[in-house]
Amino acid sequence: RTLIMGILNVTPDSFYDGDKFLNAESLKDKFNILNKSDIIDIGAESSRPGASKIDESVEIDRISSILSFLNKKNKYYSIDTYKPNVASYAIKNGFNMINDITGGSDSKMLDIVSEANVPIVLMHMRGNPKNMQNNPKYNDVIDDLLSFFENRIEFCLKHGINRKQIIIDPGIGFGKTVVDNDKIIRCLSRFKMFDIPILIGLSRKSFLSIDNDKPISRLESSLSVASIAINNGADIIRVHDIEKSI
Repeated sequence: RTLIMGILNVTPDSFYDGDKFLNAESLKDKFNILNKSDIIDIGAESSRPGASKIDESVEIDRISSILSFLNKKNKYYSIDTYKPNVASYAIKNGFNMINDITGGSDSKMLDIVSEANVPIVLMHMRGNPKNMQNNPKYNDVIDDLLSFFENRIEFCLKHGINRKQIIIDPGIGFGKTVVDNDKIIRCLSRFKMFDIPILIGLSRKSFLSIDNDKPISRLESSLSVASIAINNGADIIRVHDIEKSI
């Protein structure tokens, strides 16, 4: 079956709901819901379009605020970070999966994954959150992404990462136009050539917007397009709305 990855943003500036979970009471309520998912993906730095990078000490401090909520025995806890020091801290404190929006571009990150023998999500992003939506262009978005993942997977294998621990994410909305996002979802089956699980994160993103509505109004479109992605081969769906998705 398709796995559900529930999102927890402990940030004040995420595009949808990060500022809602910055105190112990709201975190406790959120974890009661998140525990219904297969994977909990926790991020402490916003990667919304236009977001600025934060210091890793701030990121680690935010992560430390949720450690007491982790039930380390029976859940995949994914740390959404591209910084090796943050990933290392998380792995030492109960996390057992890494979600890297830079696709494992830092070899130190791959060494951490290899040593800990944990899964890693390799996401594709053009540029960085600050500039990724500044007129993104591709020769052919599918061919370009296939080439990217072929190179990144090979890089991981050279660093001693077990192929079974690799997951790929085409990066919906990360340096893509609406047309690009639609094409990726329609052509998702082509990524099956790697025989590696495919993760898709599209929940409440702007390409789903109708008449310039806000993220809070995009639940129905999120669920509809997620069902298309599942039919086209998605193995993991990253969502804000766990109870609506299971």
